[in-house]
Amino acid sequence: MARWDIFRGDRVRESEVKPPAEERRHNTEGASVSVARGPGEDSATPSPERPIAPAQERAVTSSRRRTQHRDRDKAYSLRPSEVAAMSDIGRFRAVDARDLARFVYGGDGRRLKYDLESLRKQALIEEKTLLRAHRSARKLVTLTAQGERVVRQVSGLPKEQRLYHGFVKPKELDHDADLYKVYQRAVEEIRSRGGRPKRIRLDFELKESINRARETASRLPAAERSQRVREAADGQGLKVHDGRVHLPDMQVEYETRDGRLERENLELLSQNYREQGIRGKAAAGFKIYARSTDTARIRRALQDTGMVREVLAV
Repeated sequence: MARWDIFRGDRVRESEVKPPAEERRHNTEGASVSVARGPGEDSATPSPERPIAPAQERAVTSSRRRTQHRDRDKAYSLRPSEVAAMSDIGRFRAVDARDLARFVYGGDGRRLKYDLESLRKQALIEEKTLLRAHRSARKLVTLTAQGERVVRQVSGLPKEQRLYHGFVKPKELDHDADLYKVYQRAVEEIRSRGGRPKRIRLDFELKESINRARETASRLPAAERSQRVREAADGQGLKVHDGRVHLPDMQVEYETRDGRLERENLELLSQNYREQGIRGKAAAGFKIYARSTDTARIRRALQDTGMVREVLAV
């Protein structure tokens, strides 16, 4: 199967961000059902090849347009490109700076560097260098608490879209940062079918929803408690397999060509998974993605060469 090459400059996403109107400035700046999760189971119709949407083109090319935004008596000066970048960072919690350059800035690393410097000076983002054995280091970006508040106000994202700030779970940062590439691949396929992405839900949010159902039903008889959790899982677009609610890395809600709301559950598998865990993820109905270095092993475990969608690691 041909690789989906994240290094190709024409693979630029259509922005779902709708920045507010801009002002020109002259300055330059049987039992209970359990929840399964973890990176290791051993513990309008768009065109699919539309390089740059008009809104994104404005974000990429506008270097001097700024809009003033206020939050808690403090003013922030933001370009459309900065709002677009912060919106993606907030939805995924941690994003590799090189991926932001590809998918938000059309490969213009210079523009990205300039924007990140501005956002950092305004205390809206935080950066972290992730060192990895036998691989190049990664520069990851996350929002600060004030950055999350500002994005919530100015991004135009749906109010039900969860946003995040701050780095968490250091051991999972490398895996979590690659989910942004998984999303880009999945959305490309959704758009090719005439779909339109609406919302992203990470495993944090999905797990909270299932755990709330478990807590609400905690005093019920075991059989009824299990049934309540199964109903909650079904309502979230999740399946119960072997008595467990399997949580994907990410769920994408999208509108189909004919206006129906659908969901896709996406999972990025790695070499840390046992074969039983790999098969369990597939049995739960997840769309399976893997880094190029892990693809062969995961395909062997599934005995299916067409099921795994390859995502190149950086």
